[in-house]
Amino acid sequence: MILITRPQEPGRLLAAHLRDAGCDALWWPAFDLLPPQDAPALRSCVARLAQFDLVVFVSPAAVQAFAAAMTDAWPGHSTIAAVGAATRSAALAGLPGAERARIIAPEGPSAADGGSESLWRSLQALKPAPRRVLIVRAQGGRQWLIERLLAGGAQVEQAVAYRRVAHVPAPVQWAALRAGKAAGARLALLYSSTEAVPVLAAQLGRDEELSAWLAGAVALCVHRRIEEALRTSGHADIRRCDPDVQSIRDALRSDPGAMRPATANDQADPASNSFLRIS
Repeated sequence: MILITRPQEPGRLLAAHLRDAGCDALWWPAFDLLPPQDAPALRSCVARLAQFDLVVFVSPAAVQAFAAAMTDAWPGHSTIAAVGAATRSAALAGLPGAERARIIAPEGPSAADGGSESLWRSLQALKPAPRRVLIVRAQGGRQWLIERLLAGGAQVEQAVAYRRVAHVPAPVQWAALRAGKAAGARLALLYSSTEAVPVLAAQLGRDEELSAWLAGAVALCVHRRIEEALRTSGHADIRRCDPDVQSIRDALRSDPGAMRPATANDQADPASNSFLRIS
């Protein structure tokens, strides 16, 4: 059974696509994303968008919230920066006029690491260096990139686009999870943020049996910083992959016993294959 912890529609759709591809996938978002507590502050940043040389988006959700507050097209002189490929795609698709702007995102070998560190390497190559920077982000979170930009002499403002609150799983989600464990499925979890690691541990740690199941799970992660958080938390089987169906399936196939080709016995007993559901 594969738990997809990514919130909102991207996570729900990924779980659905995995099920369509024959995987036993359950959408189990680590967080619910809520509007910011200070919506006027966000609108103020949007209204002053043309004043910024560089606007950094930390996630697709940040793009979505910012785009919803826009009334004019993106100013072509303001560079867009995205922490990863998914955020870059969201910016191109969701920000009106974004196709006219320069877009910066991690590329090459550093792109696999994702996150602020990879983006910073790309931003250091910008000439001239941006002087006025807006970072569109969740409430709370890391200050690492902000500190680097300030140290480089930039003026940095933050636009809080949304809040994250720990998701409270519904009874139907708990029932599906316990059914997977009762069937003898092996557990895999796809983590898309470091913050999701302690949240999932707290959710499943309330039940001794589920906590033990989590301890033996395959932990899939989308970049290096999540991998480090998983290792620190005690996970032993950690694998890197992209948040798409093929990459997830490939990562799980690296375990010889996890997603083996279907056999006659598998057809008779679908639960015998932990991750792949035979239709």
